[in-house]
Amino acid sequence: MLPLETSSVDAAAICVSVQYLQKPVGVLRELARVLKPGSLVAITFSNRCFPTKAVMIWQAVPNVDHQRLVMFYLEQAGFGSIEARTLCPPGHSTDPLWAVIGRVPNSKSACA
Repeated sequence: MLPLETSSVDAAAICVSVQYLQKPVGVLRELARVLKPGSLVAITFSNRCFPTKAVMIWQAVPNVDHQRLVMFYLEQAGFGSIEARTLCPPGHSTDPLWAVIGRVPNSKSACA
């Protein structure tokens, strides 16, 4: 449990570490609790990881489906308005960064 009050945080980010979360939905539910209604969480990741540390589902799912997996995590945690983006700098198409963004519903009953 995060040592923060409910609805006290403006935004959150998880940067290149979602693949290591053993209880991703639980972590995201706790983020939803501390985020203010309408606030967002941005989760970024790439096609690189430490395979010995990444959870099995992350390793079993092809790279092209990681965004869908993270979107599923956010849906299960009660987030809404979920969108996925691919961020690829010019000339670096083989090393993209992906982002999945979700918003806490204005009515937090979905997150409880």
